[in-house]
Amino acid sequence: MDQTSIQTVTAIQIGMMRATQPHVRGQHSKMHGCLNAVVDVLPVDAGYRHGLFASPGRYEALVRFSNGREADDRNPDIHGMAIKVFGVSGDKAHVDGPEGEQDFILADNPVFFIRTAEDYAIFMQSLAQNAPQGRPPVEFIEHLSKAHPEDILVLQAFNKHLQTSPLTAAYWGQVPYALGASINTACRYRAVPQSGIEAGVAGDSHDYLRERMASRLAPEAAPVVFDFQVQVRHDASAEVVDNPTVEWDAAFVSVATITIPPQIFDTRERHSFGEKLRFSPWHALMDHRPLGQVNEIRKVVYPASQVERARIAPIGQDSLRLTMEELRANIDDDFKAVIDRLSRTFGYLSHTKRGRGTHTWGVAGRGTARFIVDPKFPANDFFSAGRELPVILRHSSPGAREDDRARDGVAASIKFFPQGNGYEGSGVLDILMNAGRQLFVRSIQDFSTFVHASAEERKELVKQGIMMEPELIEAYRIRGSFLDSRYHTWQCFEFFDLGGARSFIKFRLIPGDRGADRGLPEPGFRAEGAPSMDPEPDDPRAPDFLRQEWIYQVRHSQVRYILQAQLHPEPEDVNPNHEVLNPGRAWDEHQYPWLDLCEIGISEPIMDNDLVSALDMTPNRSPACIKIPLATSPTQYASLGHARALVYPGARAVRAASAPPQNN
Repeated sequence: MDQTSIQTVTAIQIGMMRATQPHVRGQHSKMHGCLNAVVDVLPVDAGYRHGLFASPGRYEALVRFSNGREADDRNPDIHGMAIKVFGVSGDKAHVDGPEGEQDFILADNPVFFIRTAEDYAIFMQSLAQNAPQGRPPVEFIEHLSKAHPEDILVLQAFNKHLQTSPLTAAYWGQVPYALGASINTACRYRAVPQSGIEAGVAGDSHDYLRERMASRLAPEAAPVVFDFQVQVRHDASAEVVDNPTVEWDAAFVSVATITIPPQIFDTRERHSFGEKLRFSPWHALMDHRPLGQVNEIRKVVYPASQVERARIAPIGQDSLRLTMEELRANIDDDFKAVIDRLSRTFGYLSHTKRGRGTHTWGVAGRGTARFIVDPKFPANDFFSAGRELPVILRHSSPGAREDDRARDGVAASIKFFPQGNGYEGSGVLDILMNAGRQLFVRSIQDFSTFVHASAEERKELVKQGIMMEPELIEAYRIRGSFLDSRYHTWQCFEFFDLGGARSFIKFRLIPGDRGADRGLPEPGFRAEGAPSMDPEPDDPRAPDFLRQEWIYQVRHSQVRYILQAQLHPEPEDVNPNHEVLNPGRAWDEHQYPWLDLCEIGISEPIMDNDLVSALDMTPNRSPACIKIPLATSPTQYASLGHARALVYPGARAVRAASAPPQNN
C-alpha cells in the first residue's frame, strides 16, 4: 500500500474541508435527514450467514441521506445513504471502531471511479486545484487517459444523478467488503426500495429532496422499505478487489430489509444530532471488513476528517446575536445559492491566504472605550454614559495585498469586551467599518457578481450600474496613516431602546480630534471597478509603512478615536428592500446627525501575530439592542448584512484551522 499517497489524500481532504465549510463533513456534507429505521435480517443460505447476517434478527438503525458536494438539490450530484446498525456482536474490523455498531456506506452509482491510492492522490490534488474555480479535475483526467482510459466515462457519469426522492433511489456500496473469514470471498452491497426506483425528476426548491422525504414520511403514511442485498464473488483476487470501477455480473441476493417508519425528522434538534454522527466503512464487524486500496485510504481519511470537524466546529459560533437557524429560516433558494457560493469562495480564499479572505493584513492594539453617550441618544442596554470597557481595535487594508503601498481603502474594526474579563473571550460587540460613507453595490447578489467577476467584467459592471463608480472611488485613500480617515459601517442595524421601540442605526469612527477625512483621491482618479490597485512604481515607502506608523503612534503618542452613531426612525412601510437599508446610500447627516457614543483610546499595540490572526470579528456579535436586519432574497438591500452573518463564521473557522504561520 502506498502510504505516501494515503498521507497526501488525507492532507488534501483536511485542507479542502478548511477551504470550504469546515464545520461540516469533507464529503456528503448536506444532509437531507437522519432517520430512525429497523433492520430485519432474513433467513439466508449458508454462504451468506456471516457477521450481521449469521441469523435472522431485528436491529435498531439510523439512516442518513445526503448530497455528495452540492448544496442545491437541483444540481446533478452523487447522493449518499449511510446506515448505522446498533446492537451487533462479533469481532471488530478495526480496533478503534465503536462497540456494537455496523456501518454501511452507499451511494447512488454502482461503481467508484478510482482504483488505487496513487490514483486517489492525483485526483485529490487535481480537485483541490480546480474545484474552487469551478473547473473539472483536468490533471486527473489526463492521468486516466494514459493509465485507465476506460475509466474516464466512469468519472464523467459518477456525480451526474438527479433524484426524485432519496426514498425512491437505489444505492450501492461501490467498493468491496469481506463476507466471512475467507480471503477469496468479497461482496458488494446494494439497497433497493421495494416500491420501485423512480427516474430522477428535479423539484423547484433548493432543498426539495428533504421536503419530499418529509412529506413521504408524514404521520399516518406507510413505511418505506428497502431490500438490502449482497453480491458475492469467490475469486476475490487483488485485481478484482482493487478495481471498483467495473460492475460485477454476479446476482444480488436480499439478506435484510430496512424499514423507515413515518417520523418527524426535520427539526433543529434532529439535524444537530445527525451532524454529530460518525460513519465509516471501518465501523464494521470483522466478517464485513473493508477490502481494497480505496477502503485503506478511508481508514485514515475518515477519522482524520471527523477529528478535524469536531475540533473546529465551534469556532466563530459563540456570542452571536442570531443563530444560524434564525439566519437561514426564511431565505429563498436564490439567497441560499448565493450564500453557498460565497461560503466556498471566502473559505477558499481564507485557506489559500492562511488568513482573512479580505482585510488580510492589518495591525491591532488594546485600549479602553469610555462611554460619553450623547443625551439625545435613546436609553438602551449597552451604550450608557460613564461605562468603561476593554476594546481591541484592528486597522487593515480592505484588499488582500500585503503591501501597504497598494492603492486601496482603509478599515477599522472594534471588539468590545465585558467589564472585568480583560481582553479574553469572544467579546460582546463587534463593529466593522471601512473608509467611505457607503458601499459600491446595493445587495449581496450584486456583491457576489462583483466578487466572481474578472477585472474586465468589473468594468462592464460599472457601465451597467451594478457597481457604482463614485462610491467605489470614495472608499479609496491615498494612504499616509490609519489615523487620517473616518470609518463607516455602510450597512445599518436595527436598534431597540429600553422600551422596545425600533429604529435603525449606523456607526462611524472618527479621529479623536474630530478632524476631517483625509487622503481622498484627486478629482481625476478612476477605479473602473477595481477595488484595489498595485502600488505606483515610484512609491518610496516601506511595504509595511502603514502598520509600522500606527504602532509607532500607539507607543509614543495618544491614539484616540470617537465612536458615533446615526439614528433613523423606523419608516411606516419598512421592508427588507426599503431605501433606509440601502448600503449604497448614505443617510443625510443634517436630518440624521451623528451622536457621540464613546471615546476610544489605544494604549498598547499587539505585536503577537498569532493573537492578531485569531481576532474574530462579525456583524452578528452584538448585545440585545442591536440586530442585523434580515432579508429573504439576495436582491434586497438587507441581504448584504444578513449574508455576512452567514458567511463569516465558516470563513473564520477556515482561517483558524489554516497551517501556521497564519497571516494576520
